[in-house]
Amino acid sequence: AELTIQLTPSLVKMMTKRTSHVCGELKTKMRGLTASFFGFRASRSTLAITQNRDLAESLKEGSRFVFKETKCGIYKTDLSQLAINHMWFANRSDEGIVYAKYFDPLPVQTMALVLTAVS
Repeated sequence: AELTIQLTPSLVKMMTKRTSHVCGELKTKMRGLTASFFGFRASRSTLAITQNRDLAESLKEGSRFVFKETKCGIYKTDLSQLAINHMWFANRSDEGIVYAKYFDPLPVQTMALVLTAVS
């Protein structure tokens, strides 16, 4: 049975508040994953900061961070899968498990959110 829900101002407000929370939570989780995955260094030294900045710029160039290999296997990087697993499939009560039908297949908007958090 399909359920039709009318969007009311209060429902839209609730959904947009949740969107902000999801974005923040994903960014927080992505920080650690991205750092270890690409080899960013946690240091205050000028050399480490420069190396981290250069690495970040090289990954953004041509959107290299979305490919498994150089310009091959778009959206198949292990980082994307790690992010999705950590965010929506970490335990039995996570959204990806509880609402599995909405994650099979993974919505394009969800992948866009993950890629935005990485960049």
